[in-house]
Amino acid sequence: MSEVDEIRNELNSIKIRLAQIEKALGLKTVKERAHVNADESTGDSEFELDLSFAEKGNVESRIGEYGLAWLGNIVLLLGISFLVQYLKNPLISAIVGFASVGLIYGASYYSRKSFGYLSRLFAYCGHLLLFYITLQLHFFTESPLIESKIAATALLLIVVCFQTYWATKQQKTTLAFLAMLMLLVTGIVTGSNAFAAFITMVSSIIVVYVYIRFGWLKLALAFIFIIYLAHSNWLLNNPITGNPLDLTDSPGISYLNFLASAIVFSLLAIVTPKETTSRELLIASVVWNGLNFSTVLAFSTLLYFRNSYILLFSFIAAFCLAYSIILQKRTEIKIFASMYAIYSFVAMSVAFYGLFLLPKAYTLLSIQSLLVVSMALWFRSRFIVVINTLLFLLLLALYLNDEQSYNGTNFSFMLIAFFSARIINWKKDRLRLKTELIRNVYLLAGWIMTLISFYHVVPNAWITASWIFAAILFFATSLLLKNIKYRWLAIASVIASAYKLIFVDFANIDIVFRILLFMALAVVSIGASILYTKFYKSKKNEP
Repeated sequence: MSEVDEIRNELNSIKIRLAQIEKALGLKTVKERAHVNADESTGDSEFELDLSFAEKGNVESRIGEYGLAWLGNIVLLLGISFLVQYLKNPLISAIVGFASVGLIYGASYYSRKSFGYLSRLFAYCGHLLLFYITLQLHFFTESPLIESKIAATALLLIVVCFQTYWATKQQKTTLAFLAMLMLLVTGIVTGSNAFAAFITMVSSIIVVYVYIRFGWLKLALAFIFIIYLAHSNWLLNNPITGNPLDLTDSPGISYLNFLASAIVFSLLAIVTPKETTSRELLIASVVWNGLNFSTVLAFSTLLYFRNSYILLFSFIAAFCLAYSIILQKRTEIKIFASMYAIYSFVAMSVAFYGLFLLPKAYTLLSIQSLLVVSMALWFRSRFIVVINTLLFLLLLALYLNDEQSYNGTNFSFMLIAFFSARIINWKKDRLRLKTELIRNVYLLAGWIMTLISFYHVVPNAWITASWIFAAILFFATSLLLKNIKYRWLAIASVIASAYKLIFVDFANIDIVFRILLFMALAVVSIGASILYTKFYKSKKNEP
């Protein structure tokens, strides 16, 4: 036996052993993998919408193969549409239209192996044309073939259901996108706001379903905007179909469909994402849902619920708070729980405003801020603390901008600020706070409200004395808690007292009382100086 035959036999034995190993491991053979790759290259996969000329041929070949295929199908779609409109007899028009759809589907089927890309374009052209021809049976025509709007709508729904089923079965994102658009159009063209609202809500359910099943997050992200836009359309009396903006007193029970869509999209936060799902894109989709919902909620409240929004916002607050608790226990992305908790408290603030109006609502809103800090401790959420701090400062700024001042509200803001600072300092490890900035902000707000509270609660002649008393309290608190920050507040109070005494009270109060204030301020200042001196000397003498 020659050496060549020996090598050939050895290679054959290696192939046999490899085949046995592949069979044992359940792997496909080289031929099977080649066959699969060939099928994928000619199969019914998703479109490549980008024309990457550098990778797959020169400009001429790409335009010739793909560009002209697109152009031909667009022209074909428009041509058949015009032909159907041109034929005046509704029966002949329908026959020609559906026959054209059948021919296009046939062309798609028989060209699937030789011209895969063109075959897919034929299929989508057929889907669009099928919906359009069915739409023409009753809508947008002077002589409808089907007189009953209910029957025509039912046919449209059958077409859309078929295409939705086919999209999910074949896992075609593009067809699913088109099917969802067709479903929304079906709800709009009927002219019934109630039906449009219901169909829009159903569309949101389907979008979230395909995300849960296939992980089509980009589809969900796109339809969050489209579905809220569709809700805005029927809330404005369907102006897309040419209706005037003739608003009713209330959208009625149909408004529940809008709320239901928001609840359905909220499921994006609790569904366990697939391994291929981008966490950043998922967070963006939840934020996007909140922004779109808030926009439609705001304008619908102004249009319909200007005088009756308390129940609506109370429901939103209760739902978001309960959902945030569920998310805290169930979701992998903990920031979702913080987002819904914050949204709950914002909705609760709106409800408080509606119940008590300003300025009475300020007291409850300030107390609510402390509740939010407590929620942040439970959730271990730095995000809630930061957002709540910004909201607290905004609320405080709005209150201070008010011409009237209320003693109860003043002391409420003061105490809440100091309590929040203490809680944050007490549990800063639990909140994973690496800086003192947030605590300092609360302390500064509490100090300002201390001066303002005493300014309004005591007679004018006693304001400076009350500030001196506040300085003494701050010094005592600093000694009790062994915290330098309260000493700084005490020093700031002494300086504020001295400024008011010298530049404001000097010519406005009785000479005897003025002397007493000067002496009191001198005692506090000198006593504090002595304490500081002894403290630092003892520090130097320590070994």
